[in-house]
Amino acid sequence: MSNIKYSELWSFIGEYLPNYYSRNDVLKSGVLFRFLEGDEIDESDRKWIEEEFGGDITLVKQECQRLDKQFFAESLQVFYEQISNGHA
Repeated sequence: MSNIKYSELWSFIGEYLPNYYSRNDVLKSGVLFRFLEGDEIDESDRKWIEEEFGGDITLVKQECQRLDKQFFAESLQVFYEQISNGHA
């Protein structure tokens, strides 16, 4: 999977994950990713991360990875369902 760029993975997820644009868990993942990358996040998001994870970067990374795996698995299932129905 090292040949797949992170942005390509998210393009796939964005296309096949049900309700991608209205899911709170997708928003949560985006906030966590931006935090890990050192990008600017809202102060309320920073406070939530501190309360939820106690400032433990390892826990933040684990949650971000867990969500990404969940999104990919859901997206892949939809993709395979569409292939089997002749729609992909």
